[in-house]
Amino acid sequence: LKTGAVAWGSVEVPDTITTPEGVAFRPNLIATTSHDGSLASTFARMVTVVVCDNTLSAALGEQGQRVKIKHSRKSAGRIGELRDALNIVHTMADDFAAEVAELCATDVSTRQWQAFLDEYVPIPKEDGRGKTVAGNKQDTLNALYTSDPRCSPWSGSAFGVVQTVNTYTHHVAGKKTNAERAERNMFRAIDPGTTGIDALDSNTLNTLRKVLV
Repeated sequence: LKTGAVAWGSVEVPDTITTPEGVAFRPNLIATTSHDGSLASTFARMVTVVVCDNTLSAALGEQGQRVKIKHSRKSAGRIGELRDALNIVHTMADDFAAEVAELCATDVSTRQWQAFLDEYVPIPKEDGRGKTVAGNKQDTLNALYTSDPRCSPWSGSAFGVVQTVNTYTHHVAGKKTNAERAERNMFRAIDPGTTGIDALDSNTLNTLRKVLV
């Protein structure tokens, strides 16, 4: 990434896991480091949803499924500490499957879905470009949620909402070439900040919870 300034690798389980709700996924561990000092060496638990090749946070409602090691002469000596911190990777499949089951069991009515859209993508009252852009984004999200095979099998549930926003962000948002989109998506996976996958999935659920309450 960044023309070679940032390197990453992914290790994932060899077999796809399918939950009773029909969500096929593969747990993986992403490692990244940089040669230009822009990123600490970072290790993160992630999940790949097979139907769309989306990356989701391993703990959908949380952040912090990462371990970072600042570059230093002594950083190699922290491998044991890192191994202990990432022992949770072995339970990732069960944990994620349990979250999927809970989210699929959380009903989202048509009214609540529209309320989510209005909260997530507010439409300005004043006519103009902002209103048009927001309306188009709502329409696109709604089309994914109701009729796209990457999302619609779970419409009417909280998981369907998460999957829709995640799919929109991965495959629709932004005017980019396929190569540019692939690099942007990988940066989202390795970036623990406000634009990362952890933040995306967590913010989606937090917004949905407001509506459901």
